[in-house]
Amino acid sequence: MASVYTTLAIIGMFFISPVLVPALFWGVVLYDFFNTELPPGIEQPLKLRVFHSLMITTMVAGKILEKLGICNDLTILRAAVNGIPPWRDSKLLIEDLTVDEVPLRIYQPKSPPTGKRRGILYFHGGAGTFGSIRAFERVCRYMAKKCNSVVVSVGYRLAPEHPYPGQYFDCLNATLYFMRNLEEYHVDPGLIIISGDSCGANFATVICQILLNDRDLPKVRAQVLLYPGLQGLDFHLPSYQQNAFVPILSRKMIIYFCFRYLNKKPTFWKEVLQNSHVPDSMRHQYKKWVSADLIPDEFKVRGYVPTKPAPYKPEVHEAIKEILAMTFSPLLAEDSIICQLPESLIVTCEFDVLRDDGLLYKRRLEENGVRVTWYHCENGFHGILAFFGYGIFSFLSANKIMDSIVNYFSIMAVVLTVLVLFLAGFLAAFILLVIGAINFDFSNSEIPPGVTQPAKLRIIHIILICTAVVGKILENFGICTQVSFVRYMQGRKSLGADPKLFIKDLWFDKVPVRIYQPKAPSASQRRGVMFFHGGGWVFGSLETHEELCRFIARESESVVVSVGYRLAPEHKYPAAYEDCLSASQHFLQHLQHYGVDPARVTVCGDSAGGNLAAAVSQTLAGRSDLPRLRAQILIYPGLQALDFNLPSYQQNRGVPLLFRERAAFYMLQYLNGSATKLEEVLDGSHIPPDMKLKYQKWVSPDNIPEEFKVRGYKPRVLLDCTTEVFETVKRFCEPTLCPLLAEDTIIQQLPESFILTCEYDVLRDDGLLYKKRLEDNGVRVTWYHLEDGFHGIINSFNSGWLSFPARKRGLDSIVNFLRSL
Repeated sequence: MASVYTTLAIIGMFFISPVLVPALFWGVVLYDFFNTELPPGIEQPLKLRVFHSLMITTMVAGKILEKLGICNDLTILRAAVNGIPPWRDSKLLIEDLTVDEVPLRIYQPKSPPTGKRRGILYFHGGAGTFGSIRAFERVCRYMAKKCNSVVVSVGYRLAPEHPYPGQYFDCLNATLYFMRNLEEYHVDPGLIIISGDSCGANFATVICQILLNDRDLPKVRAQVLLYPGLQGLDFHLPSYQQNAFVPILSRKMIIYFCFRYLNKKPTFWKEVLQNSHVPDSMRHQYKKWVSADLIPDEFKVRGYVPTKPAPYKPEVHEAIKEILAMTFSPLLAEDSIICQLPESLIVTCEFDVLRDDGLLYKRRLEENGVRVTWYHCENGFHGILAFFGYGIFSFLSANKIMDSIVNYFSIMAVVLTVLVLFLAGFLAAFILLVIGAINFDFSNSEIPPGVTQPAKLRIIHIILICTAVVGKILENFGICTQVSFVRYMQGRKSLGADPKLFIKDLWFDKVPVRIYQPKAPSASQRRGVMFFHGGGWVFGSLETHEELCRFIARESESVVVSVGYRLAPEHKYPAAYEDCLSASQHFLQHLQHYGVDPARVTVCGDSAGGNLAAAVSQTLAGRSDLPRLRAQILIYPGLQALDFNLPSYQQNRGVPLLFRERAAFYMLQYLNGSATKLEEVLDGSHIPPDMKLKYQKWVSPDNIPEEFKVRGYKPRVLLDCTTEVFETVKRFCEPTLCPLLAEDTIIQQLPESFILTCEYDVLRDDGLLYKKRLEDNGVRVTWYHLEDGFHGIINSFNSGWLSFPARKRGLDSIVNFLRSL
């Protein structure tokens, strides 16, 4: 009986349609005229009004037919949106297939490819309830031809017949199929684009976020989002107010289709329009991402009035809570996800309620370091691409949007080409750099047979040379100084938290320090160690010696204070010394705050830091108002600048990591901020004869034990000095710069000392001469000599396969000395 009524209804509709349809259309036109608004500036308003009236007519007709039981209310709208099929395209190979019940249409250019093509996945718009592959046939064909790309249009199943979130699963399954079969379509795995318009852009956004967790698939190259809808949190953003009655998508229509998409009755549509579905806690939580305050002011001038949110209603939230989920509102994804997303193109239209969704997502992406290309269609409206390719029935703005997409892909191709060329050039330059560094190392350095693992030392030295050369290149281009680049590279390694130490950064009298305190409880006060890092007074930092300080603090159960003193050439002598002295005095005055025994405080440093430790120790030796230092630990220290021709300077002049000329260079940088008179200093013509005679008792090859002279040492006659040269470097004679020159009255007051020297180090003899001076003046000295060691071994490249056995022995000797105190 029901089928009879249906047949009669169809027959009746056939006879009355010539009267009913025109009457319905003109009634809709009248409704449209009084209920929609076409702002000044919108493109071709009359044409838009006609199309909008036709759309409403199909929806009303669908409702009538549904009441008669003839078809679904969306059937006529879907048929109308599908449009007129285009003619066969001779330039494209078009294939239809079904994957997991999801229809796909694949467009491939027929022209022979010069290489693998770009792959574009396209998800059509239509609020998840209408739209199809056929509706966006012209858009996909255009992209395939103009961009020379393989385009996959996904005909996901529609709601309400197929409930949410089935559309996401369809889009995801189609994407997975395509990504796993790229070879079949001759697509480059590095050039996969995920795109969509309106709700299809929403699907594209969610799919891009989901795929971040799949490491087995190619990485998405870019996402293209055309006037996307990305949130269901706030329907009072400026664009929702300004374009509330603008076709094709009004503010009320959004809520209607949200309910249809979720297969729910629009019982609370008015409350949702007022944002009553959002709990106060959620509104506050996401205000940092979804707020009118984040929209640029130029988009608020057209009649935006801030409104207060309506009171929260739990029953409304329960009815439509799905629109606050991440699969519906991807704008609410966490920063940890957003920051991983690919490069993006976002298209927005001025007269579109969803405009601000795109603007807010653009802002989020940019704030998280994602590159965004933004195209704003100033006279466009929502859904404008549905009319693309229909000749006089199209809108000029739709053509502009499609051209912006094509241009984006073209620029991407150019950028990729440039990037490939740049990488090729970079690789070639890197190879040349390494070859040059290797050549320099073998031509200018000499590694004696006694150095263990010489190949490893060469690798380290070559890395340092490459770093210095790159820094020089950057300096020549005006990007940064060589010194700042080398400092940056040295301090890049970052260590995590140490379970056995409390680590804190503080300031001691305007000097930055880092304090390492053992977490384990102690029955008594601990030792205290003031540590001054090495680096030739030019390099080094709290970061470069972080691991060394942690080791000393842990293994010796001491409180270690690492001092970040000012560096040359920006800060010349005596800046570094003054900072170390100031920090040491502060620490000695506040030992009780750190649980340190006043009778067990040690100063320690390596290389230039050993120089500073010796100078600070001498200065504090005569202070009766501060606790007396218990010991000083000097690790291959540089202690004088009078004679750069001592046996160790000759024997190890070309041994990495510190050449003879670099030792003098760093001393001059510390003194004057430049290397002026370097040759004179190396030749020994910078000190007058009377001064040489005065200090010969302390600085002389005669004071070096004979066993350290057998390896190729030849005594040299020092040249005469000119007044001009001496005036430049006369402060070399100050003990705070060259502690080896301190008077016996000072040396006699120094605390017990530990000196570590390396056989293959230009500074070896500085340590030996200071050891002799201390012993001659009755100071107890513990001396540890690394027979296979070189300068910088304790702290340079101190991890994994780049470590040396001698380093461990040297560290153990330091810790054992500290434990004995």
